[in-house]
Amino acid sequence: MNITITLHDLLRILLYLAGIGALVYLALVLKNVVGILKSLRTKLDEHEAVIDDTFKKLPTITDNVTVISTNASRLTTDATEMVEVVKPEVERIAVTVGGVTDTVDDIARSVDETTLRLTSTAAVVSDSINDTARTISFNANNIVDYFYILREVLEALRDVIRTR
Repeated sequence: MNITITLHDLLRILLYLAGIGALVYLALVLKNVVGILKSLRTKLDEHEAVIDDTFKKLPTITDNVTVISTNASRLTTDATEMVEVVKPEVERIAVTVGGVTDTVDDIARSVDETTLRLTSTAAVVSDSINDTARTISFNANNIVDYFYILREVLEALRDVIRTR
């Protein structure tokens, strides 16, 4: 038994096999699509009331979004205008605060310099008082010594006068 297969027959067999494979694949795809559609239908049936309610509320929600957008736009415009109006005042306040800061710095420097001068003066006065107190103490000791010397001289004179 000899069967001759021509190239034309071989290509036809391959084409039939490819067609059968494509049909099987298409059947599997359709089966999956049908499963998905069944699941979708089940979900739609379960949530039909919620979906209907959402569709009924959708125009109100859209209107609310429009109102909110309009209000937000108006608020943004108002805020921008307020910033433009307040900006020069804020700049003036910043300049004024800078001036006040400079003045406070100058006053602080003056207070520091005055404190240093007072400290120096207090030290000089303290040293002068200390020196004066030492001098007075030294002079008082000298006066006491002079009294003792004078007493001894007077006692010596008295002794000399008595012995004569």
